[in-house]
Amino acid sequence: MKQVADAPIELDLSQLSQWIRMKGIPHRISESDGRQIIWMESGQFQEQIQQVLQRYITEPEFRSAIAEQLERTNPVNVHVETAYLRATPLQAPVIYIFIFVSLIVAYLTSLGEGGDILRALLIVDPFQLDFRMETLTDRFVGLSRMLETGQVWRLFSPDFLHFSLLHIVFNMLMLWTLGGQLEARKGSVSFLSMALFVSLTSNIAQLADTGYFFGGMSGVVYGLIGYCWVWRRVSPDIFMPDALFRFSVVWLMIGYTPLTEWAGLGRMANSAHLYGLISGLLWGWLTTNLGAKKIPSA
Repeated sequence: MKQVADAPIELDLSQLSQWIRMKGIPHRISESDGRQIIWMESGQFQEQIQQVLQRYITEPEFRSAIAEQLERTNPVNVHVETAYLRATPLQAPVIYIFIFVSLIVAYLTSLGEGGDILRALLIVDPFQLDFRMETLTDRFVGLSRMLETGQVWRLFSPDFLHFSLLHIVFNMLMLWTLGGQLEARKGSVSFLSMALFVSLTSNIAQLADTGYFFGGMSGVVYGLIGYCWVWRRVSPDIFMPDALFRFSVVWLMIGYTPLTEWAGLGRMANSAHLYGLISGLLWGWLTTNLGAKKIPSA
């Protein structure tokens, strides 16, 4: 295979690729070093492909013409599922820091078995309080006492606690896949803003529901699922398969049944999942609508 052209990683080439194939020119597109690479068996059409790509990048009318031609050719289903962006540490440094910290915490706590580090990361440390936290009022009084002593990190630190290998592997994979594309495309500030909002909402909801002993990046992951689902409505090149969204909702509902405990997976942090998803949907709706208002009308 010969490399004939390359394009920015954030550019959606799905329609251009379909159009080129419609012209009878076989090729494939891959990602390398933060760029999309167009490969062909030979360099026979290299000059033509480079010219077409340049027009696709610089001429909105040309892109629209391609989309219309594809629509006329195949009006039923033009869309090709976008491959997920494999974010590198340079593209998504915060994501990699989150993954690294989660792995270190998992090792130091023996996947949540106990110890001082585990207690330091729980949303409330019951051993620092002189009363029980069985009621909703007790739980929020306990949290307020933690915050009064300056332990503000406890609002977010439960995200880095995991209690099984499956738990941490799934969360880190989804964080890298969905969070990676968010940070790479919109920047670290955008990802951190969303993650902190979702983390705060889901952790407080879980404290109110079951008490202090919970953890995991699942709330943030569900927030990313909701956010990316909304984001894909306005940017079709975003990786968020509808099948993944449906599976996540089904898994959320299963968490409210005894099935996970019967299967030996333990009790799910259902409120963190539910409110993570809701807050991610809300954040996506707010940011995409605010962003749309900044674009002047033609």
